[in-house]
Amino acid sequence: MKNIRMMLFVLPLCITLSFAQDEDENDQGFSYANRTKVGGAGGFTPAVAMFDNKEIDKYLSASGVPTLGSDPIYLVGGEGYGYIMFLKNVRMGGFSVGGSKTVNRIDPTGTIRKEVEYSVSYGGFLIDYVRPVAYKLDVAIGAAIGGGSVNITMRRDDGGFKNWDSLWTHYGDINRSTTNYTRQLTGSFVTFNPHINLEYTILTWLQLRVGVAYPIMFSPDWKLDDQYEINNVPSAIKAKGYTVNAGIMFGFFGW
Repeated sequence: MKNIRMMLFVLPLCITLSFAQDEDENDQGFSYANRTKVGGAGGFTPAVAMFDNKEIDKYLSASGVPTLGSDPIYLVGGEGYGYIMFLKNVRMGGFSVGGSKTVNRIDPTGTIRKEVEYSVSYGGFLIDYVRPVAYKLDVAIGAAIGGGSVNITMRRDDGGFKNWDSLWTHYGDINRSTTNYTRQLTGSFVTFNPHINLEYTILTWLQLRVGVAYPIMFSPDWKLDDQYEINNVPSAIKAKGYTVNAGIMFGFFGW
């Protein structure tokens, strides 16, 4: 958390210094901010998500499994974009990102294993305005809108030997209770993701970035096992918080 706070402090500081440098260059008759960006790129954009898990943690704790707590969820993703020539320094594209975290515990009886996998994914159409602020250094401010989901998979197992015939026998016996089952709760959302990135071009085809974003999820639709509607889901069970992202992009980064 300390490193993340430091990054959030350093990012705007770098932007401020870059703007100051650009003003000095403008006094000399040259300004990076007046240059026009062209090209396009695609690449790998992982992120660290610091989501508020308090609501889901109440249900995990009551079910006898460890909570998600304040630990980050690591997301893996990708992005692609291209500059549109009729709007200066504006680019459009798409992105997606997702990750999961699993918590589990053996029941105090020593026979039942409980496990919950909590996963988040989202993506969609993005648009950025990019301002060159120094040599090879840009600031990109934008947002993305699309769809996202929260998947909660609950598993319970007695650790016993699994036999094909007995599995079907147990399934057909409606009077038999079982300790082995898997249920999946899936929430589908509309997602809005404002973000800001600091991007540095190493080569004409290679660029590194670091940035922050704040995904917002709304208009949920919850299903059980992708089929049955779930009612009365707490509104706070969604991806709520900020992400710190990095990236390595490949393409053409021209002026």
